[in-house]
Amino acid sequence: MNRSFTLLVVLSLLLLSCGAAGPTQAYQTDDTAAPSEVVKLIFIHHSTGENWLTDGYGNLGKTLGQNNYFVSDTNYGWGPNAIGDRTDIPDWPEWFASAETPTYMQALYTENGKHSTYTRTLPNPGGENRIIMFKSCFPNSDLSGKPDDPPTSEVGYTVGHAKYVYNTILQYFGQHTDKLFVVVTAPPLSDSTHAANARAFNNWLVYNWLWENNYQHGNVVVFDFYNVLTHSTYHHRFYDGEVQHIFGNHNTNYYPSSPGDDHPSVTGSRKATTEFVSLLNVYYQRWKDGARNVAFVANKYQDGWVLESGENSNQGGSLNNTASILYLGDNATNRQYRAILSFNTASLPDNAVIVSASLKVRQKSVLGTDPFKTHGNLVVDIRRGAFSNNPALQLGDFKAASSRVNVASVNKTAVNKWHNAGLLSAGFGHVNRTGITQFRLRFAKDDNNDNGADYRAFYSANSANKPALWITYYPAQP
Repeated sequence: MNRSFTLLVVLSLLLLSCGAAGPTQAYQTDDTAAPSEVVKLIFIHHSTGENWLTDGYGNLGKTLGQNNYFVSDTNYGWGPNAIGDRTDIPDWPEWFASAETPTYMQALYTENGKHSTYTRTLPNPGGENRIIMFKSCFPNSDLSGKPDDPPTSEVGYTVGHAKYVYNTILQYFGQHTDKLFVVVTAPPLSDSTHAANARAFNNWLVYNWLWENNYQHGNVVVFDFYNVLTHSTYHHRFYDGEVQHIFGNHNTNYYPSSPGDDHPSVTGSRKATTEFVSLLNVYYQRWKDGARNVAFVANKYQDGWVLESGENSNQGGSLNNTASILYLGDNATNRQYRAILSFNTASLPDNAVIVSASLKVRQKSVLGTDPFKTHGNLVVDIRRGAFSNNPALQLGDFKAASSRVNVASVNKTAVNKWHNAGLLSAGFGHVNRTGITQFRLRFAKDDNNDNGADYRAFYSANSANKPALWITYYPAQP
């Protein structure tokens, strides 16, 4: 399989965890190695992309070459009907979903030229471009509307239409799985007027776009260029064995090239190069190995909340497995709520190598003090099989042994009201290929001792907004 990483056996982790049920699967970390053969890549862009590619500025072109990518690009004036002039978000359907798409794609796939100043020392390996990168420029971060607006076909620079565009072009990508399509988010503006909308839209691309469309192919990935450029401590990269997407509340350009000029600076562009190239290697290796996405929804007969019997008892006292909501936090007598989510993951192939897993729950309301502010992280424990060895919700699930504790933290920032918890790779081996996988959600701090109810309400599997588990995997090679 040309993989340089080490096969890690989760049994050693099992011995350190709290009584896991049954044997676990072995798991592998992602491969960050550059392609073993030269791979042709083309980048659709304008001035920001040109700076990013250029030697002595962003150094992206040269760095990609050092990682065995033969880089070509388009720029202003390129292609049939000068399609290269049009790279704003509302323009992408002309590229990927119009009557002219076959003409444009034939030109794009066979383009070998350089339209920016970067070093290219690799010989042309022949054949078509296999990786298609495309990016809009920073004016496309000026999206009006509201952060959670649904997709709309009404043309404009709005959150709703931007979602509509990406949903539309996804159909073409699904028909051409022999190509790897890399969406690069538009860089940020210094103007804060619509900055929150830009953040919400780009988070939607990273976390919800493919899942909302139940896109099962592994040939579409997102690099959050926007996020990388909004603060020095924000990242989208492969780091310490995990794909890391760290963001906060600073939503404007942290790296302008000069006052009044939102082209990213040399520093920002080079930061993006470092983070992007290692992440591209990971995404390429996944795609090459046949990555697939699959969504599971929670079982309404097996999920629910369990309330502690007393403030310090650490025992379940009451439960509810029929309500449409899950409570997490504490009640008026400082007793803790915990929730159980149950997924039938038996349809995963026995040889599935999981490389990404995200738990998703939709927020409903907050009562009292928001426990996200007072109760620490909302943490996730995993059980291969059922807590209490019974799939149905039990009082004992409140403290039953897990296969691994604290396998993820639920992100405090919702994306279209959905909170996401990306599982650590050490938890992948505990996802059951032969039956159910359960998760327990709990705040790290049991209560805040104020004798008032302080909880978050999330939708349960008994609602229309069922919790979901979104997994990316590839089949292990014999």
